[in-house]
Amino acid sequence: MGDTPVTEKSLMADTNAWSTWSPRPVLEPAFAREEHGGPSGEPALVISANGNPAICGCWRTPLSGLASERRYRVEAVFQTEGVPVPGHSVRAVLAEPKGDTEIGGFYDQLDYQGHEQGWIRMGQTLDVTDKTPALTLNLFLAWTPEGRIRWSGVRIRDITDAPRPERKAHLAAINGGLDLAGFLGRLDELGEKGVDLALLSETINPAPEPLPGGPWYEAFAEKARAHQMYVAVSLKESAGDLIHNTGVLIDRAGALVGKYRKTHPAPGEGIFSGNTPGDTYPVFETDFAKVGFLICYDLHFPEPARIYALKGAELLLNPNAGDGREGGVLWESVARMRAVDNQVHVLASIRGRHNSCVVNPKGEILSMAEQRPGAVASAVCDFNDSVVNFTGRPLRRRYDLFRRADTYGPLARHLFDGA
Repeated sequence: MGDTPVTEKSLMADTNAWSTWSPRPVLEPAFAREEHGGPSGEPALVISANGNPAICGCWRTPLSGLASERRYRVEAVFQTEGVPVPGHSVRAVLAEPKGDTEIGGFYDQLDYQGHEQGWIRMGQTLDVTDKTPALTLNLFLAWTPEGRIRWSGVRIRDITDAPRPERKAHLAAINGGLDLAGFLGRLDELGEKGVDLALLSETINPAPEPLPGGPWYEAFAEKARAHQMYVAVSLKESAGDLIHNTGVLIDRAGALVGKYRKTHPAPGEGIFSGNTPGDTYPVFETDFAKVGFLICYDLHFPEPARIYALKGAELLLNPNAGDGREGGVLWESVARMRAVDNQVHVLASIRGRHNSCVVNPKGEILSMAEQRPGAVASAVCDFNDSVVNFTGRPLRRRYDLFRRADTYGPLARHLFDGA
C-alpha cells in the first residue's frame, strides 16, 4: 500500500498531489486551490458550482504508505458557502482507484465528527490488512447549482498504539406480570449478576404518581443505588392535572437521569383515557452509550427511532405492553428492523403477549426471555457493533449521513394537511 510507512502527515502539504475528477465533462464543477484558505491559514481545495444542478466532482489523492496490520485515522474539514443543503451535496469517500484517473469501487466514507470554529470535521478509522485494496480519498461537491466548498485540514496518522475503546454493557429486560415485590426481587438477582442496565415493562405501577418521588419510582431508585446499575421503566406519571405514560432512566447512584413522555399513545390510553402525549425525544447519557425511549406504540412508527439515531442514540429502550398486530407475528420483525435501519441496539421489556428481548444492530436476537411473567432476557452488548456491507466495512451511521432530509417534507405534515 506504499513504500514509505505513514506515521503522521498532512495531505495538504503538497496540493499538487491532488487531482480533480468528475464522472462526465458536462457535470464538472470549477476547481481551484487557495494557498491560505484553510482554518489555520493552511491550503484549501475549492470546488465551485456553475449553475448546473447536476454538477458532481471531487478532489482526490492516493492514500500511500499504509502498512498491513496497522490502524490509521483519516480526517478532513470543510466549509461551505451558499450551498443550500450541505448534507445532500457534500461527501468524503474512500474508494478503490480504477487505473490512474478513474474511481473504482466504493470502500467507505468519512463520518461526521462535529463542528469546530465554523468548519465541519469528518473522520474515519482504517484497520489495514494484507487484503485492504489501494485507496484514494475523494472530497466531493455534488448536486447543487450554486455555492462552493473549501476542503482543508486533510491528515492521516498511525493510531495503532492508541487504546481501542471497548464499549460493552450487560443489558437485561424483565417480562411484566409481577407485583412490585416481584420486580424488586428480579432487580436484586440481576444486580448480583453485574447487570449494567435493567429494563422493566410498560406502565407497571397501578396508579399515577409523581416522578420522581412516587412509591414505585423510589423503590426502583433504591435498587439502582444498591446494585450500582441503571434501571429503566415506564410508569404512570401524575403531573398536576395531566397524566403521562413516562419512561424514566435512573442512574447507578439512584438519581434520575431523565424522563421521556410517550409521544404516540394508542387510542385506548390516549383519547379514551385522557392521557397526554409528550412532544420531545430526549437522548440520555450513560457511562456506556447514549439512550432513548420508545414506549410500546411508539415502536410502530419509524420516525421516532430515526430521530433518536440522528440525535446520537445507540440504545433504544422499549417498555412494551405487546404488539397484537396479525396475532403478534410482526413484533419480532419490527424490533429487528428498527435496530437495523438505525444501527442501534434495541432492549425490549414486554408486559404481555410476547417475550422480552435484546437485539443488536445486525438485527440478531442476542437473548429472548421465556414467555412467562418475570422471565428475563439478558446479553452483553458491544456498542461498536455494526452491520457490514458488501465491502466488509461496517455501516455505522451511513444511513444518517446519506439520507435525503431535503426530500422528506411530507413527513412533517399531518394527514389532514393534504398531499
